[in-house]
Amino acid sequence: MRKLCAVWLVAAALACSQSETTAPPPLAQTPRYFIVGKNPTQTLGRNPQKLLPGFGVVVVEQWTSGGERIGRTSLGREVAMKDVRPAQPSRFAGVHLDEAHLDFGWVVREGAPVFADPALGKIIGRKPRYARLSLHTANGPQGYYHVAEGWMSEADLRVPRLAPRPAGIVDGEPWIDVDLPTQTLVAYRGDIPVFATLVATGVGAEGTAFATPKGIHPIRGKLVAATMDNLEHTGVVPYSYEEVPFTQYIGRVALHGAFWHDQFGIPRSHGCINLSPSDAEWLFSFTKPLLPEGEKEVSAKSGTVVRVR
Repeated sequence: MRKLCAVWLVAAALACSQSETTAPPPLAQTPRYFIVGKNPTQTLGRNPQKLLPGFGVVVVEQWTSGGERIGRTSLGREVAMKDVRPAQPSRFAGVHLDEAHLDFGWVVREGAPVFADPALGKIIGRKPRYARLSLHTANGPQGYYHVAEGWMSEADLRVPRLAPRPAGIVDGEPWIDVDLPTQTLVAYRGDIPVFATLVATGVGAEGTAFATPKGIHPIRGKLVAATMDNLEHTGVVPYSYEEVPFTQYIGRVALHGAFWHDQFGIPRSHGCINLSPSDAEWLFSFTKPLLPEGEKEVSAKSGTVVRVR
């Protein structure tokens, strides 16, 4: 199904049958992702299409013709493999929680400094991006967190925050909280957080086309893979991605895996909630509607609640 990362077009007038379900296929079994390189290219054969730098394709078959390596994508397009490069999906993964505490944060800048005393500016160490650090309770200067070795700027950390469940959520019911200021997502069962991770949400100001809409949104549709582009629009920066993994629509935007970037913890999208591929896969299994056995997509009138704040 070809989709703009916006409206779930098959809007879920019909609730799905919640029969025996099966987990989505692991990422290791999905076709390989490639990214168009620095220069635009065109698909081969009849009706050539222009592919711009950064577009993502899924190559499902390769062969050699006239000494040149050719690939066929999941949409049936043929591309010269010299014009694309293998994608390097993020290996970042969130954390499953054993206790109902969110006393940690992730580093979002490579080589983020650790200070003995922020007032003196003396750097005593550095932390790699995506390191997860325990936070300690201590009085200190505003704008800094106390970690094991010293102090770190809050600008270099993303710290998830506990939130009360929305009205109507019963004990033990799964729901998801997306916190835009911290670029974090926490999955709950009732009042208990069970999983936390980083996301990349919309780059636009609130109320604009590229913003992630705030509010309470039930999941209306889920697809194991959904092709997304905005090529029918004019006056916008174009994008096109084949087989976006583990897509869950909540109205005009979706939660989904992003194989084309590794910038979680920083706004990056056109409004969707980007997740690392492994996080998207886990959340796909966590939420309702459940995926009927043998199916690749499902819709419902009202699935798991996602609150964006």
